[in-house]
Amino acid sequence: MTIQWKALPGDSSITSHADSDTAYLQLLIEHSPIAIVILNSAHQAKHCNPVFERMFGYTRADIVDRNFDELIAFGNTLDEARRCTRSVLHGEKTNMVTRRRRKDGVWIDVDIHGIPLIVDNVLRGVYGLYVDITERTRAESSLRQLSLELMHLQEKEKRRIARELHDATSQELALLSMRLGQLQRKLPPQDLEMLELVNNIRDLTRQCTQKIRTASYLLHPPLLQEAGLVPAISWLAEGFAERTGIRVNVKISSKLGRLAEISELAIFRVVQESLSNVIRHSTSNVVDIRLSRRPGTIELSVTDRGALGIPAKANHQPYHGGVGIAGMRERLQELGGHLHVRSVSGGMAVVACLPAEVRASA
Repeated sequence: MTIQWKALPGDSSITSHADSDTAYLQLLIEHSPIAIVILNSAHQAKHCNPVFERMFGYTRADIVDRNFDELIAFGNTLDEARRCTRSVLHGEKTNMVTRRRRKDGVWIDVDIHGIPLIVDNVLRGVYGLYVDITERTRAESSLRQLSLELMHLQEKEKRRIARELHDATSQELALLSMRLGQLQRKLPPQDLEMLELVNNIRDLTRQCTQKIRTASYLLHPPLLQEAGLVPAISWLAEGFAERTGIRVNVKISSKLGRLAEISELAIFRVVQESLSNVIRHSTSNVVDIRLSRRPGTIELSVTDRGALGIPAKANHQPYHGGVGIAGMRERLQELGGHLHVRSVSGGMAVVACLPAEVRASA
């Protein structure tokens, strides 16, 4: 696009640097793809560009000398807008993602930047920059909903596989063990080699039965649904310690109580994945599990004392980890919670927080 402008009548053909800078600034505002509004030091609207007019439905004449906060904010968002205004009028740059109201009453999601214009240490005005992110927000919401549905389907499939292992495969192995017992009793006592072979096969069958039973419980822990998090996590920790030789210290608040089923399952899965990460990535021989309840919040931490831990740079920027950590983080986000991974004493700490009462949408 070619941008042209004309000098005002009476001006010389060669403008001053100041006039040139002003013209450039005016063109930048007018043709910017971002909605821009200019406010005075009293936070009254003085000018806006065409993108702002299209985004909010107000003309320049509609907004001049109006209280800008009351123009596009309402209710709780008005209080938020006023707090933002106070910050900008104190010379602070602000940025937030929130909602604002159009002239026709329709609410839109916006990414807002408030930039104070300070000349000679005096606040002369404010630039407000607005980006309409309504479609992006809807897409992200749809993606979160799809992700949540996918997790529900995964849990449903895990439950089906667990039931199949418990009700079918375990029973078949039990029947195999019985048949081997019958065979062992029919063998002649002097056939020691065959007796030992059958006995070894029975031992192997019992081991397979135990492993399948454990896998079934890990896929869908019935103890969690029946008795709650405390016995379920204790069972998980005891089994992990028995299989790996790693000591697991479990400390759970007596005030925890029962949570929503989806919250208990999420916490259980975080503990399960964290213990798996200890096996895969840590040299620790001790793991500490802490689960507590604070007003309105459930907090879980799983900490190992291995020599590897996580990269040192993770202390200075978010550590995203692999698929397992990403899955834990996403599961908690769907419930309104969050997950952090950080290095502690050479080891790794996985800290999860989520509301004691999950969102209705979850």
